[in-house]
Amino acid sequence: MYRSKFAPCIDDMLTSLHKSGLIVGFINYFLVDFDEYCNKNFPDASLLTSEIAESWIHNSVSPSKRHMSNRILTMKHLGRYQQSLGEASYVPNYNIKRIPAEEPRLFNNQQLTEFFEKVDTKIVATKTFPFNNIVYPVLFRVIYCCGLRLSEACNLKLEDVDLTQGTLTIYRSKGLKDRKIFVSDDIRNLCVQFHKFYNIAMPNREYFFQPNPDRSHYKAIDVWRIFTSMLKGTSFGGEPGKSFTPHGLRHLFAVQNIRKCAEAGEDFANWIEYLRQYMGHKRIKSTMYYLHMTSQLFPVYKDKLLALEEGIGVARVED
Repeated sequence: MYRSKFAPCIDDMLTSLHKSGLIVGFINYFLVDFDEYCNKNFPDASLLTSEIAESWIHNSVSPSKRHMSNRILTMKHLGRYQQSLGEASYVPNYNIKRIPAEEPRLFNNQQLTEFFEKVDTKIVATKTFPFNNIVYPVLFRVIYCCGLRLSEACNLKLEDVDLTQGTLTIYRSKGLKDRKIFVSDDIRNLCVQFHKFYNIAMPNREYFFQPNPDRSHYKAIDVWRIFTSMLKGTSFGGEPGKSFTPHGLRHLFAVQNIRKCAEAGEDFANWIEYLRQYMGHKRIKSTMYYLHMTSQLFPVYKDKLLALEEGIGVARVED
């Protein structure tokens, strides 16, 4: 696979990384590019020098800081591996500083109430989507009250919704993780009423929120369009700043639950682990991010939440 004189070293390094259990998902792509670059420009070189590493790192037209950061990290892995063998190889001693993603904008209580008033009264059925005005008031409430991703709500099949037990089973989620969650009595009752009506309007449907007989389920872009159109009709939809998004309903679910935990003074360690599993986060740091977000929205809890956050660290909010 590799053709330059770095090939034996690259193969041995990858074997070492894999045996140590370290998975570096991007590195194969960049090592192939590095190998081809060296085979062409440094055909006799087998030791990583500053000239070789820096010339390859900057031999890219991509404006992405993530791309550049991964090129640097690839050279760090290779340089450190050669140093571990006693070679005087070069290791870059700098990083690319990434600009933090702007935090999502979330509804306050008044805005949330106004948004759902629009959803309940202003959605118009169309020939293609004859039941939009019936589906979306339930769909948006399930997303918000259960903290679901858009795809998870859209892909719910009838068999995934247990209206007797009050559970939703989420399959094929982000990270290929499945989970079962319990819903509140209010949401269960809402779904029971919706199903009774919708089962008559659309018999033999496969998906819980099936849009029409010819289309199995809604797509995320469909939800975005309705969300955006409803937002424009609110008193705050045209305000400057970052836009509200449907995914913000999931974020708001997490924030509201952390606020309730802080108010009740519950065992936070157990509670945050339960929230992680409920939301389908792979890592606890993804859930811990909402501590920071909650303290921004509700400053009264800032000191209490800061004490919980110290020493744990937070991750970038999920996309």
